Amino acid sequence: MFALCTVVVKKDLHIRISERRQHKLRLLAIEKDKTITQIIEDLIDTLPEPENSNAG
Repeated sequence: MFALCTVVVKKDLHIRISERRQHKLRLLAIEKDKTITQIIEDLIDTLPEPENSNAG
């Protein structure tokens, strides 16, 4: 029996945000017991799919 293994390639993303927004992210991450990366990934996942999802 074979197990399927999915490899997820992670990439770095550097953004500039205000100190207030960064603080807000940190507080939310602490509150939810998640990393800032997980918070941002969750938010991105709530966005609608682009109409042309092959363009990226």
